[in-house]
Amino acid sequence: LPLVGAAAPRMLAALRAPRRLVQRYGTEAPAVHALAEQDPRLGEPVVPGHAVTGAELLWALRHEGALDEADLLDRRTRIGLVPADRAEALNAVRGLVGEALGTGS
Repeated sequence: LPLVGAAAPRMLAALRAPRRLVQRYGTEAPAVHALAEQDPRLGEPVVPGHAVTGAELLWALRHEGALDEADLLDRRTRIGLVPADRAEALNAVRGLVGEALGTGS
């Protein structure tokens, strides 16, 4: 049973999205990239030195079943494994979680 986003290498090479996103999200990469095109803030790295963007966090919340800050920081992105990076990313992640869940932040 193929994973969501799985495709033949030739098909993946033809996708119009950054290679890093294609490697991580497969055929879903253009949709993740589109979030950043709609809102340029989402295209920025969450933490300097990490490639993970707000668009990826929002995608995880909306489409991958991410539940909370810990899920995003520790399991999905691994940013939370370095305490200083976790602290730096926490406000951005809280804001995205609040927006995605409609609770504001």
